[in-house]
Amino acid sequence: MTDCMFHNFRSYGRRVAFVPLLMAGTLLAGCSSDEGAVGFGFGADEAVQQNDLRSTIPYEVELTGIDPQEEQLIASLNGASTARRLQSRPTASRAGLQRRAEDDIERFQAVLRSKGFYEAQVTFDIAEKVSTDPVDPQSPDAEDGSENASEKPTENKNGDIDGSAAGSEQAEGADAPTPLVLSYQIDVGTPYLIEAVDLKTTYPDKVIERAATDAELEATHLQIGQRATAEPIILAEQYGVDLLRSRGYPLAKAGKRTVMANTANKTISVTYAFDAGAEANFGTVNVNGAEEVDADFIAGYRSWGAGEKYDPEQVRTTRRDLAQSNLFDSVIVKPVGPISDSGEIPVDITVVERKHRSIGGGVNFSTADGPGANAFWEHRNLFGAGEKLRLGVEASGQEQGLTAEFRKPQFLRRRQALVAEGNAKNHDTDAYQGELVDSFVGVERRLGENWSGTFGFTAEYSDLTGADSPNEQFYLGGLRGILKHDNTDNPLDPTEGNRLELNVSPYVGLTDTDTSFTSVSLGGSQYLSIDDDGDYVMAARARTGTIIGEERGNLPSNKRFYSGGGGSIRGYEYQKVGPLADDGDPVGGRSVLEVGFEFRARITESFGIVPFIEGGNVYESNNPDDISLLWATGLGFRYYTAVGPLRFDVAVPLDKRENVDDDYQFYISLGQAF
Repeated sequence: MTDCMFHNFRSYGRRVAFVPLLMAGTLLAGCSSDEGAVGFGFGADEAVQQNDLRSTIPYEVELTGIDPQEEQLIASLNGASTARRLQSRPTASRAGLQRRAEDDIERFQAVLRSKGFYEAQVTFDIAEKVSTDPVDPQSPDAEDGSENASEKPTENKNGDIDGSAAGSEQAEGADAPTPLVLSYQIDVGTPYLIEAVDLKTTYPDKVIERAATDAELEATHLQIGQRATAEPIILAEQYGVDLLRSRGYPLAKAGKRTVMANTANKTISVTYAFDAGAEANFGTVNVNGAEEVDADFIAGYRSWGAGEKYDPEQVRTTRRDLAQSNLFDSVIVKPVGPISDSGEIPVDITVVERKHRSIGGGVNFSTADGPGANAFWEHRNLFGAGEKLRLGVEASGQEQGLTAEFRKPQFLRRRQALVAEGNAKNHDTDAYQGELVDSFVGVERRLGENWSGTFGFTAEYSDLTGADSPNEQFYLGGLRGILKHDNTDNPLDPTEGNRLELNVSPYVGLTDTDTSFTSVSLGGSQYLSIDDDGDYVMAARARTGTIIGEERGNLPSNKRFYSGGGGSIRGYEYQKVGPLADDGDPVGGRSVLEVGFEFRARITESFGIVPFIEGGNVYESNNPDDISLLWATGLGFRYYTAVGPLRFDVAVPLDKRENVDDDYQFYISLGQAF
């Protein structure tokens, strides 16, 4: 028993003693390096880093043999190149750079084939970069017989730098290795052209093989004789699927595409295979994701009638209308199979609702109008069917009051809304002072993609004192008809498109039946970007109007035309362009004409300048004989924010009137002037 215990103890002791030996061996191994022992790790990282920098060979990459006008091809080759991508991490040897170049050969061949060059040849060469720096005659390397000048690193058969020369130089802190130049020689050859495009379409009861028609080629953006590049050939397949779906086959899909090359003629033929599936009509609409918004209201946005033939354009229209309702963060509208026995396909509408309440406000300032501020509260789903109620308050030196707007979409029919608004304000301008309460109720209808019309009834009470019509008090009733067109790309900062608005409003006196007049106005603006990014935009606007039926003195002051200020002719005070009373106050007129031009230049991502010129005038009669204009010019500055450009404009009147107009005016607000 004792011997056994002693034997076990002795064996245990040997194992314990072996542990320190292992630890010591491991420690010594970790402290060794090519540079010699560096102690217990102190300074090791720095030594290794210095050694890595001396042992890598910097290099440059160049492409030769390609027409410089093939800019897209050159960019694609550079983007595919491993050697170019890893240029900031050079290899330790020429052999390493060679492996990168060999890897690029296959990548380049794939890029060239995708651009229609199916027989392109790619080779490469690696050479030392020829230095263009002058040699200092006083340097040791320039002396004849210098040992350093005569000794050069040699290469072994693998292309590695020989350690006997390079290694000794590195150890003595010599210069870094000579940079290399990796040069690719590319012979693109003759590009292949598209010779034929054929279609093989499988229907439930037949298979049709034929050549694509001219109309189908145009729809798929292909042409016989164009270069056989991969992108349009691939995209054409999806266009073909879309074409089948537009013909009433909602489940159409692409099959295997076949590309045959004719090496003798340097052409290719493409055969597209499609599985059309069954023809279908629109079926039931299923709504997913509705929470606070009524599902039936969402389904009512569909642009097709029950049992109508399937058309993907109707699906896109429905999705766009739902997205523009401002009720959802995302909208997906898509058909879901299978097609029923009756030949109908269901459609799923999936939405993610956004917050339906918001508050906001803004400020503005001009030397003529003074400071102004506004605030609003808005609910965009008041009763669960997208009803929008907006309450606002405005305050400035010229007017203070409350506003209310209500809008009920999909009223009685699709793309039609019930609209109502009311205002109660106090006015204090040079033209008139007093209280005004007005209201409008009508219907707004979309008349196409960019057109809309509004028609309804208006009522108004005003108690205003004007320059030439003191103690006015009017009760008016009337109609309002508005026709609008807007295809601009941005409501606050348009770069393309145009706007047009025609307003016709007849009024009659509710207590004074002798009062009767009609106001007609037409305004529009045009925007033209002169570069692809929309950084430089030419903008122009015009407005004209006339009032028929009453002389100026019998018209309510607020119904007359006025011009001047930040929203019309900058450089003149608010409402000061046009006829003036003896004390210099504006009296308005029965007709108006305005024009304006701007050049909007976005200099940086956040800053831009806008030189502008504007002219206009207001006339006493509704058909003036003399249409002379008062002109103003100025310079604007724009600071671009996420919600729109912040505008700062300085304008001077070119037709300054003595004791009437100031030397300049400036304006601050959000959004472009027009």
